Formats: sequence, C-alpha cells, structure tokens
Amino acid sequence: METGYTSLQSSNFFVECFRESMPLVIAAILLYLYYKKRISIIDTLLYAFASEAYTMLVIGPTFTATFFVGIFIFIEQAHQLFTGKQYIRKEYLFLLLLPLLSNIAVFLITQLYKDPFNYPGGKMLAFYTKPIYFYVKTYLPLFAIGAKIVQEREQLSFEKFTVTMKKIAVISCVIAAIQIAVQLIFRSVELSELLGLQSRYMLQEINGPLGLRVQALFAEPKIFSAFLSLAIPLFMRDRNYKAAIVMVIVGILTSSQTFWINILAGGLLFLCLPKLMPVRWKIISTLGMIVGIFLSIAASKEYFLKHYMANRNQPVYQLLFERSAYRYDNEIWGKNNIILGIPLQRDMELPVVDFLRDEPYLVISGYGAGNSTFIPASYFFGQLSYQNRVAGIGGHNLNMRWFFILAEFGAVSLFFFFLILTKTGQHIMPFQRSYLAYVAVCFFFSQIDLFLIIVALLCAYDNESINDTGYEQST
Repeated sequence: METGYTSLQSSNFFVECFRESMPLVIAAILLYLYYKKRISIIDTLLYAFASEAYTMLVIGPTFTATFFVGIFIFIEQAHQLFTGKQYIRKEYLFLLLLPLLSNIAVFLITQLYKDPFNYPGGKMLAFYTKPIYFYVKTYLPLFAIGAKIVQEREQLSFEKFTVTMKKIAVISCVIAAIQIAVQLIFRSVELSELLGLQSRYMLQEINGPLGLRVQALFAEPKIFSAFLSLAIPLFMRDRNYKAAIVMVIVGILTSSQTFWINILAGGLLFLCLPKLMPVRWKIISTLGMIVGIFLSIAASKEYFLKHYMANRNQPVYQLLFERSAYRYDNEIWGKNNIILGIPLQRDMELPVVDFLRDEPYLVISGYGAGNSTFIPASYFFGQLSYQNRVAGIGGHNLNMRWFFILAEFGAVSLFFFFLILTKTGQHIMPFQRSYLAYVAVCFFFSQIDLFLIIVALLCAYDNESINDTGYEQST
C-alpha cells in the first residue's frame, strides 16, 4: 500500500481487517436487497455513501462500498449497451466525451506550447495514462449510475428520495451519539474505530472540547456535515423542526466549516430568493451573496481574530470558531489563502489555485483528469503531504467540486457540466427546483457528486417527461 495512506490505518490488526472487509460486505448486502426489489437504486447508492468510513485501504482510500456498487452498475450498464438493450442520448454522449476532449487539449498544450508539469521518476507515460485510469475507475461508474437512475425513473421520485435521506440522517445522528458516548466513557480508540471513527478525529489537541469530531459512518466529518446540511431543508419543509435542530447540533459537532457555509447558502436561497426564480439564476445569485458576505468577513478578519484570541479557551469558541480562525490566520503560514473572501484549505485547493495562477491557459483545458499528481511539488511545500508529492505518491482530490471540474476538465467542460446538471423538467414543484439549486451551490463547497447526479436527474425527468419520451431504456 502507498505510504501516504498508512496514517489512516488502525494500529490494531484485527480492527483494520474488520474495517477493510466491510466495504465488500456492505456492497454485497445492498446489491442483494436491490435485485430482490426491496430497495431502489437510489436507496442502494445513498446507504453505500453513508458507510464510507469503512475503506479497503490496502488498495486505496476510495475503495468503499459506493465504489463497488458503482463498478457493478457500470458493468451491468456496459453489458446492456453492447447487447443493444441500452443506448446513449446525444447530450449525454457529449458529456461522456468531455474528459477525452479535455485530455486531448492538455496533450496538445504540453507538446506544442508549454509543459509545466513535474514527472516524479521521469514517468512521463503515467501522465498520459492516468486519465484513462481515472476515467474507468471514477467517471464511467458515475455516468453508469446516472444511466441506471434514468432507466428506472418510473419507479423513482423526489419524494422517495427525501424519505430515504431523512431516514439515513436520523440513523446517522444516533450512530454519532453512540460514537460520542463510547469515546467519552471507554476512551478506547479501537472500539471507536470499529464504530466508524478515524483515529485522527479523536485527538484532543485539535478536535475541539469533546476531543473528537463525529462522522457517523461517513467518510469524514466534513462529508457527514455536508449530508446533514442537505437533509435539514427536507425536515424544515415537513415542519419537523425538532429533528432539524438535532441535525444542526450534530452538524456543529463535526467541527466542519463546510456545514456553516451550506447552512448559510440554504438560508439565503430558501428565504431570500423568489420561489419561481430559474434554477441557474438561484445558483448564481446565492453564490454571489455568499462571496459578498465572505468579502466582508475577510475585510474585518483582524477584528474577528483578536476577539477569538481573547476568548479562545472557552469551549463554545473552541467548538464554533477554532477552525475558522485557523483558516483566516496567515501569520504562521505567511501565505495568503483568501480568494474572493473565502479562506481556501492550504493543503487542498490553495496549491491548485497557485498552480493555475502561474499557468492560466490551463483554466481552459484543465490539467487532465486525475493528473493532479503531476503538479510540481513546490506548490505543496510546508504541507504534510509534501514528501509524498515529491515521490509522486497519491492524488489530490479537491473538496470544492465545481472547482475540481474546472481544474481537471477545464472551463469549457465546466460550462457544459453546469448546463446539463441544472436542467429541470417543466412541471416539477418549486421546492424541488430550489433544492436542486441548493445542492448545486453546496457542490461548490462539498464533495457530494453522487447527490448532485441523483437530484439533477430526478428534476430533469419528471412525470411528464417520462410519459413523453417513449424510451424504455435510455441514458
């Protein structure tokens, strides 16, 4: 296994064996229930996503139950395509080809104009083959998942999706409460790891007054917080305010800044914008308001940092503001990480932003799907991952997903992804339109690819489009 992942493993061999076997077990159970027609394809995907705390790290951190379910669906859809039982719509065929067009553009740029990349060990061939690996492992399964949802759209609905979301949210909050109780009572790292917590989120020094950041069975606390922020509007719509308050409390315990940004976005979008405003304008307007608020905060950051330092030992400030202050404080790091008022993660988005600043022509084409490994290591100097970058170990998965598409596929691809994933049917309800806009806004700050695909397709194929298309199986 690559050394970059050893810090994520449990120190207990038997605990690690359990954690690494669970993805296959969970995927097998979910697929069995799906093919027995006890759960829908969306249920299968959401439950798999909610169990990504268990990973086959011996292969890599992305080999989760979601991965195995996605690969299985991809194989099934590919078989149907080759046997003539499935075909691809023109607009989605274009979406399927976008990564190829982007990588052709990158190839031409490096050969004919400028090569700004670094090739650890002189492995230039890996630069051209890595996108193929990314395409088969990540992109095609997501595309196949979308095809499967469209194929079974008559059995699916937005309301059924909301029921599953709320059910998983409640179960996950119960699991989070159990994680807190077990860790505070028994103080056993191994026991908590069995329940889904990672050891790095149980360090007293960096994880707030409780000494841990809850993640339920999600991949990370920030992923859990993003899920909760997507569930809260559904409880609010149904006037289940008690459950929504519980979700907010648990979201706070994730100590994730993503949670607060998403909640802010939800408040602006659902409360400040007209219900009948087009989806794309809602997205753009909400992002514009968020940027305005962040610019105001950045302009006053010295005052806020002084206030925080004067109260930093109080538990409330540790819980709510410690990570925010860390993001805005540049005295230790000596490097400005604030873009449009938003404090970027210094080890994640900032190196990529700096690289694209120096090579602005790559904004058009991207640097190639999966090719973040070849960004020169100098952009990561001072970060924990620096030595791995020098050695060419591991990739670089950006949490800000619209920015991820821009960096990997380029601005042209981003434009078409945005158009296709924000298309809606004519007769869907106003709340459903607003919810799609909300998910698209959260996608800017959160790694929720699966949710954007699900909600976008549920909004694009309403009841009328099902009746009018006349296609039994299409993508």
